[in-house]
Amino acid sequence: MTELQHQNNSQAYMVAVSGTVINLCLGVLYAWSVFSKELQDQLGMTATETSLPYSVAIALFAFFMVPAGIMLDRLGPRLLLLLSGFLIGIGFVIAGLTLNVVGLVIGFGIVAGAAMGFGYAAPTPVAAKWFKPHLRGTITGIVVSGYGLAAVYVSPLADYLIQGFGVANAFYYLGAFFTILIVIASMFMKSPPKDGSQLVGNLLNRR
Repeated sequence: MTELQHQNNSQAYMVAVSGTVINLCLGVLYAWSVFSKELQDQLGMTATETSLPYSVAIALFAFFMVPAGIMLDRLGPRLLLLLSGFLIGIGFVIAGLTLNVVGLVIGFGIVAGAAMGFGYAAPTPVAAKWFKPHLRGTITGIVVSGYGLAAVYVSPLADYLIQGFGVANAFYYLGAFFTILIVIASMFMKSPPKDGSQLVGNLLNRR
């Protein structure tokens, strides 16, 4: 393997790792059950009221993946992911500042929901493009698994922050944490050259 090919492979795997990290952040939806319980216990909200921000977030998550896909083709992944990172931080700050139904719907439901849609649309297709067809399924599975694996740590982390620092601060800390990680990971996200000369797996196909 030449030095150039080694650099290309390193770039490809860095994109895949960064995409997985971003999806681990976007799995913040799994934390809502913890917030919902505390909002009911501490602030007296009803189950219906606490389910509304989550429902709005799910709807906006799905809705914004469509324009996000268009933006990805036109603007590339980095700008899209920066937008996602900053929006999720802003959304969590709004949620923490208000701690009422309207504020939670706007902050977590609309702003953070849009952030999830923008962010989720980019990592998997971009990472897959760096690999030859016989490797794309594997890479896609790895990157997408980050979203599911978020359930392993997001809920316990949210519970720890709530119990230790309060509901409002838990929103602030999680928002800052996710913004920082997504922004850093976005710096490593780029599409491969269109000629396919740098795709991982070229050597395998020549054997």
